[in-house]
Amino acid sequence: MADITILRLKHLVSEYENQVSSAFAAPILRSCGVSSATMNDPKGRITIQQEAEFVRRACDALDDPCFAARAGLEYRDGVTLTAYVARSCETLQQAMELASRFLALADSDTMLVLEELEGRPFFAVQSRSGTLDRDYRHREFLVFALVARLRRIAGAGFTPAGLAFRHDIRAHHSALERLAGCSVQVEQEKTGLWLTPATLQLPISTADPELRAYLSQHGEGLLKAHSQDDRPLSEQVEAALLESLPGRLPSAEEIAARVGVSRRTMTRKLTGSGDPYRTILDRVRLGLAKEWLRDEYSIAEIAFLLDYADQAAFTTAFRRWTGTTPNAYRNSQASVPGST
Repeated sequence: MADITILRLKHLVSEYENQVSSAFAAPILRSCGVSSATMNDPKGRITIQQEAEFVRRACDALDDPCFAARAGLEYRDGVTLTAYVARSCETLQQAMELASRFLALADSDTMLVLEELEGRPFFAVQSRSGTLDRDYRHREFLVFALVARLRRIAGAGFTPAGLAFRHDIRAHHSALERLAGCSVQVEQEKTGLWLTPATLQLPISTADPELRAYLSQHGEGLLKAHSQDDRPLSEQVEAALLESLPGRLPSAEEIAARVGVSRRTMTRKLTGSGDPYRTILDRVRLGLAKEWLRDEYSIAEIAFLLDYADQAAFTTAFRRWTGTTPNAYRNSQASVPGST
């Protein structure tokens, strides 16, 4: 399971407790399975799912959908190798490329990929496990933290050309645009931020080629030592399904091809591991359904986004998973802030 350092979670806890004088994060941390011993350990690590769960629960408890974005803009990662390498680079593009490479040392789940999208430079924020595609508030936190990081590296001259999210922000769309200082596009192919060619060439005032070469060499050694075994097949399949939704659900043959095995091999290995393909698919659909039910999507919209033939088919599946209807589940969540 993907793991990360506790640096971001410590920041999130601080931001949460600063919102309301009577708000204490300990109950939320416990509900996410994070112990006080882990939080007090300078080398403590948690799962990416625990961090994402804290972000969602904090937003719910504060009744503030913009908490994640604001916390992202306030995040500072100045003590990490990624930050040091970035500051020693000569241009923003060089910093982004090297920082992307060494991010795995602190976060084995999140990937930053500099590419071209719609004919423009795009810095994509992706998830190996698929967590990013399931937890919207965490996705917003990561993107706004990236904006803040690039602003600190490049200085006042940095402005994104626009932000992109795969999910629909709905009620707090305009608020996020004010925080970002640029347009925010929703229901996009990928999550991340658009840049301009000129922005990529922004000079970095703290550039130090010799230091960059040393840190890069040190980072490569750490990456080699930090390399992990391939993820379990069940995690790869779950990530492939999450990447496909919302939208058309690929066939089992297509998913098998994406993870590099035949359908027969995938079925045999997943069944042997006690996590059959159908169980994984149901788990992915249920997780997304619960998330969308907490937002403002209609039942018909959720059925469409999960690639069900109609609303009745989705309702039947949801009742099979939970023993209740989608509407009943939504009503129960509205009355219990921060609940799952």
